[in-house]
Amino acid sequence: MITTINISLPGTMYADAKKVVAKNKYASISELFRDALRRLLYPNLTVNGFTPEFEEEVLRRANDPKNEVFEWDGKTPFTDFILSHPPKLKSK
Repeated sequence: MITTINISLPGTMYADAKKVVAKNKYASISELFRDALRRLLYPNLTVNGFTPEFEEEVLRRANDPKNEVFEWDGKTPFTDFILSHPPKLKSK
C-alpha cells in the first residue's frame, strides 16, 4: 500500500532539493525524501539498502572465486537467491 502525503517547503529548500535530485540522479523529489526518511528510520542499513551483515556476505562471495557460477534470474527475490546458494566450505 502506498500513502500519499503533502509537505510544504520554503522555496530555497525546494530549490536545494531539486539540485540534490539532479546531482544524485534520483528519479524525483519523492525518491529523495523516501531515501532520506529510510536513512533516518533505518540507520543500520547500508547505502545499498541492505543490513551490513547481508552486504558483507554479498561482497565476500563476489570476491571469493569459485568454479561454480550462479547467475541471478532477475525474477527471484535477490535475498532468496543469495540465501539459496550457500557458500561451500573449503576442506583443509
